[in-house]
Amino acid sequence: MDNLFEISNDVQKAIDLKKPIVALESTLISHGLPYPDNIKVAKESINAVHDNGSVAATIGIINGKVKIGLSEDDINILAKDNNVQKVSNHNINLSIFKKENAATTVASTISIASIFGIKFFATGGIGGVHLNAKNTYDVSADLYSLSEYSNYIICSGAKSILDLDKTYELLETLGITRIGYKTNYMPGFWYSETNHQVDNNFEDISNISNFLKLNSRLKHRKSILIFNKVPQINAISKEKINEWINRALLKAEQNKINGKAVTPFLIKEINNYSNNKTLKANVSLIINNADLAGKIAKNFYS
Repeated sequence: MDNLFEISNDVQKAIDLKKPIVALESTLISHGLPYPDNIKVAKESINAVHDNGSVAATIGIINGKVKIGLSEDDINILAKDNNVQKVSNHNINLSIFKKENAATTVASTISIASIFGIKFFATGGIGGVHLNAKNTYDVSADLYSLSEYSNYIICSGAKSILDLDKTYELLETLGITRIGYKTNYMPGFWYSETNHQVDNNFEDISNISNFLKLNSRLKHRKSILIFNKVPQINAISKEKINEWINRALLKAEQNKINGKAVTPFLIKEINNYSNNKTLKANVSLIINNADLAGKIAKNFYS
């Protein structure tokens, strides 16, 4: 096991002393954001966690070694290398075996974090049920990982380009508690609110922390989603987002783009339509979620 994992000194110390730790994914560095925004967001997310009294543990794979607490050099590799693999739970073992550089998704990040008892995890948006899933059966492994591990996930909902209605329902089916921080509705990632009510809205961090402590005592073996809206200054209207999604979907169909190529194509097209507004929203909500995660984790362990 020691040969497979490498834990940074600050993360190991926090584990030993039972200090607050927030796991961060690395897919947004390699596949989610363009250079140099990816490096900026990775660093600012780490700083946001630290500034609130918690330790950031960005997780990724460098030369086949799983690293918990990526260094600045590691982040630069994942941000600049064109051959970084994107790994979920079905293929992470292969990247380790082949000694590749790889970025971890929500699913694989929380599975690794769980090995070391890291409960808190911050991301932008989770994966979910894809559009046209009734024909493609394309449902993100993120949702099933949330039902297999008991982590506390701070996010801004599922990504806007997914089928948010079906994603909301499947979360309930899988037993995932959906709570809001200062919101009564599940966010729509780039936009502030869907029409789906959360299971409970918490107006302050101490109440969220107390609820999570109760959840731990119950030994509830599912993750809990803590929804945090995109900062209002960067929020985009639901109507405008849906208009851009429909335009991008039509273009993808015309260009016969399918499979794994669809999501990055849609994100790129929608960002072009928005004149970079969706990119700005993405950047702001990721850092904002890391900030909130740092606060909740600190309060939880106080």
